[in-house]
Amino acid sequence: MTISDELDRSRAALLALEKALMALRNRVGPHLDVLRLLDDLERCTTDLRRLEQQVRAPRRHELVAIPDDDYDPEFWADVEHEGLG
Repeated sequence: MTISDELDRSRAALLALEKALMALRNRVGPHLDVLRLLDDLERCTTDLRRLEQQVRAPRRHELVAIPDDDYDPEFWADVEHEGLG
C-alpha cells in the first residue's frame, strides 16, 4: 500500500468519525465531551491536511557543488595521523 493510499484511508476514517460524532451530538446535545471530541477531530483533520501537503508536494533535489580544490591546511591542523595512534 502506498503512502497516498494510507492518507486516503486516514481521510476516510476522519470523515466517518465526523459523521458518528455529529450523530452523537444530535442525540445527546452539546455535551462537553462531544464538543471536545469535535475539537480534537478538527485538529486531526488540520494535521492530516498539512501532512498531505508535505508528502504529496513535489520534492526538489538540490545539487551541492563540491570543489575539486585541496582543503585548507588549517582544516587538518589538530588531526593526528591515523597510523600513529
